Amino acid sequence: MAKIELNTFEFSDFEKAFDNAFNKAIKRAVENKLFPPKIGDIDLFSRSNTAKKLCISLPTLHDWTLEGIIKAYRIGSRVLYKKQDIEDALTLINPKVRREELSC
Repeated sequence: MAKIELNTFEFSDFEKAFDNAFNKAIKRAVENKLFPPKIGDIDLFSRSNTAKKLCISLPTLHDWTLEGIIKAYRIGSRVLYKKQDIEDALTLINPKVRREELSC
């Protein structure tokens, strides 16, 4: 453990150092509360949030997961979905090409 000698400090220096450390700690706490750190830049969504995002029910999401339409990840008992996997599950719908006046 480092040895600290206070006899070389003036009280005003100690007061400034304490205020600086206190202000940094408060700023960090507020930033973490307002902008919580992400887990390695990966946005994770719960089952209910994913279902809301896709406008589907939880049973449909479960079926899609089992069918491999969307990828899911498990940690403990929680099932999570990555934002990128949700976006990858979405496919672009191409307009139908008319075939000799027949349309279905």
